[in-house]
Amino acid sequence: MKSATNFRRPSFLIACAILAGGWSAGAFAQEPAEPGQREMLARRCQFANVLLWKADFPAAAEQFRKVLEVDDSHSEARIGLGLALERQGKLSEAVAEFEKVKSDSPQYTAAVGGRARILVGQSKFKDALKLYEELKAKSALTDEYRLAYVECLGYDGKYEDALKELAPLRQSQRLANDVAKIEGQILAWSGRSEEAIPKLEAALKESPTDEAVILDLARAYFLSRKADKAIETLGKLSEKTARSTQTVMLKVDILVSDKKLDEAMKLLDDTAREHPDDTSLILRQAEILSWNRQYDKAIAIYRKVLEKNPNDVEARSRLAEVLSWAGRFDEAAEEFRKALGE
Repeated sequence: MKSATNFRRPSFLIACAILAGGWSAGAFAQEPAEPGQREMLARRCQFANVLLWKADFPAAAEQFRKVLEVDDSHSEARIGLGLALERQGKLSEAVAEFEKVKSDSPQYTAAVGGRARILVGQSKFKDALKLYEELKAKSALTDEYRLAYVECLGYDGKYEDALKELAPLRQSQRLANDVAKIEGQILAWSGRSEEAIPKLEAALKESPTDEAVILDLARAYFLSRKADKAIETLGKLSEKTARSTQTVMLKVDILVSDKKLDEAMKLLDDTAREHPDDTSLILRQAEILSWNRQYDKAIAIYRKVLEKNPNDVEARSRLAEVLSWAGRFDEAAEEFRKALGE
């Protein structure tokens, strides 16, 4: 699951759909400071909304701020400003805006959802889950938020809980494709590849350019011993994604399974030149070298990694293992002691 995490973040379209729902539901739920300005504020909020959908985020933020200058309690504008800041990468500022929405506001659910979405983007899944569970306790999980909650549970490795939470959405025709996609992904992440494949195939048919689904389906094919189908599916990726670390690691797995170790090493070497600081690529190189009985080269790589990060227990354990294969038992024992914290 972790290998494709970069492709799994709550989408901007879903976020805007949720927030737009908040606006339409409560656009006139609050009285501005001066009742005569109500129409003007509503019109400016709509204008800002259009700018948001046009992806002109600085201009949208400016318009939302103008609303808030007149009515600081205008939570629809507050949420819109948070989203505009989020899309500019100003995450701490966005969170601060979402946190200003009061718990008795009709838009409080959208504010909590915005905070959770940012936490998911930062891989802080446990913190995000607490927010989604707050919404669940208040019976405030809309279908879209439940999907985001299910996805977050999957990211955190709580696969059975995720599938259980997905159950209420299976009757929704409107979300049928989204449900099939996320259910297939979670089944794939949990190792239930045979069950995942038909759902991911259906999801890909509906969204043929969804690269997260492509990667998950290819991985599911590979784990189901359908390497040819996996390679064919990977061919649907864009050039940029095909060269990403996630895709390369899957291609390496396929090559290794076919005992094509030299090809796997060449692919890793080429990719490592593009991503010289990616430790996962370096460790994979050392692993394959050790399988090829090139122990000295593998040991050198592990030691180099440990020079930069002496607390990398995984690298130290692998080093100890390779030292033992090389017959260097005293050194292996010493590294195992360090890995065990002794």
